Amino acid sequence: MKTWILAGTLGVCALLANAQSLPDSQTVTIPGGRLQTIELPAHRHFMNAQEFAPFRGGYALANGQVLHLRNAGTIGAFMYARIDDQEEHRIIASSRNSFVALDQQLAMRIDLRDDGSVGGEVLMRVPAETMASGDIVPAHVQNMGLASR
Repeated sequence: MKTWILAGTLGVCALLANAQSLPDSQTVTIPGGRLQTIELPAHRHFMNAQEFAPFRGGYALANGQVLHLRNAGTIGAFMYARIDDQEEHRIIASSRNSFVALDQQLAMRIDLRDDGSVGGEVLMRVPAETMASGDIVPAHVQNMGLASR
C-alpha cells in the first residue's frame, strides 16, 4: 500500500515539474517602464516655477535612494535634480511630467496622482566599474521606480 502511495506521489511530482518548464521556443515578455534611454528631447517643454512647484521635494526610489528636485532663480527658471548626496544636475522638462538632465545622466517621469500618491520612474546612468576579479562592468542605464514622496 505504501508503495502505491509513494509511486503516485512521485508521479504527480514529475508531472508538476514537467508542467513548470517552457519549451525553448516560448518566451514571456514582461513590459518595462516607459523610459528606456536618456536623451535630450527634440523640443523642450517650457515650465515656469508655478508649474514646477508640485514636483519640488524628495521622492523615495524603489532601491532605497532619494531623488531631490528643486528650482532656483528669480522666476524659478532653473530646475535641478540629485540622488542622495550625489552631484546636482540641471534638468529641463521634456513634457508636463517628464524631465531630463542636460548632461544626460538622469531622466525621470513623475506621475502625481489625484489621491496624493506618486508613481513614475527614474533612469540614472551608472559609470563603468572594475570588479575585484578584474572584470569590467560597462556603463549602463539603471531604471528605478518611484516608491513614495
